[in-house]
Amino acid sequence: MNKRNALLAGTLLLFLVIILGSILAAQWPAGTLGLTNSNDLAALLFNEYGVVVLIVGIVLFVSMLGGVYLAQEEDRR
Repeated sequence: MNKRNALLAGTLLLFLVIILGSILAAQWPAGTLGLTNSNDLAALLFNEYGVVVLIVGIVLFVSMLGGVYLAQEEDRR
């Protein structure tokens, strides 16, 4: 194993320890479940978070186009 792979493995291990430690150390409060129907959810999404929903939709669309572009095969003639 060369130096680069050892550094990569060490960095990955440190990242996983930090993530796992922060998940285990966090206090997760128990909440109550509320009833939400689809009309309330739609009203909340599009009235309160309409701009955010549009931005997420555009980002997902662009990433899907990028995935299709990367996945297409090139014809070599």
